[in-house]
Amino acid sequence: MEVSIADLERAAAAGWRGMEEASLGGWLLRAADGFTGRANSALAVGDPGMPLAAAIDEVRQWYQARGLPAMIAVSFPLGQQRRTGIDRFLDERGWLIRSGPATVMTALPGAVARQGAAAPVHVEVAAEPDDRWLARYHYRGEQPPPISRRLLMSAPWQVFASVREAGDVIAIGRMAAAGEWAGFTAFEVQPAHRRRGLARGIIAALAALARDRGISGLYLQVENDNAPALSLYNHAGFTGHHGYHYRVAP
Repeated sequence: MEVSIADLERAAAAGWRGMEEASLGGWLLRAADGFTGRANSALAVGDPGMPLAAAIDEVRQWYQARGLPAMIAVSFPLGQQRRTGIDRFLDERGWLIRSGPATVMTALPGAVARQGAAAPVHVEVAAEPDDRWLARYHYRGEQPPPISRRLLMSAPWQVFASVREAGDVIAIGRMAAAGEWAGFTAFEVQPAHRRRGLARGIIAALAALARDRGISGLYLQVENDNAPALSLYNHAGFTGHHGYHYRVAP
């Protein structure tokens, strides 16, 4: 399924929303107490409705009023971040890249479901995360703040997958849908149970659910230096669509 970078970014924004949002022309400003870059950055796709310099000033003031660093999510064709005018503009004004670039990957639900159909994993799916699911969920290796549950439930529709043994949640994943697209987030496997195909089983189960629900496309975001995750998603049938990174005001 073909989709533009701008349209896919807008779909992804609806799947993981800030607790406070505001429009700046075609841009979307998002804030959520600093939890995750996606929920605390300006999505700079489309026309901000004013000269770029003025739009950047508006972004800085909006985040300053909320006690947050001004941050802009910049998307670009794979491996071509300097092709985008806004990235060059921010770079020339000293806005630093918060971390290395990441890749947005896409796939067809049916293809992913077939690819992982042989994974012998019993996956439970629920409309909300329970306490054991939340206890397994971490962000950058740390237990997330209480606001994380609100972000996990912020999409128009989402489901939470888990694999359980002896009452313990040993693997999790989330799928959130907005329109024709569904995104995968919050995948985690307990270290002692890795290399058992649990993540692959969750991916296949969620893809089958998306297919049966009539979802046209799947997406996910993965950091470029996360080699194990890139390998997992490539084998599951995902391919790179575009890249992105965050620029932070000096």
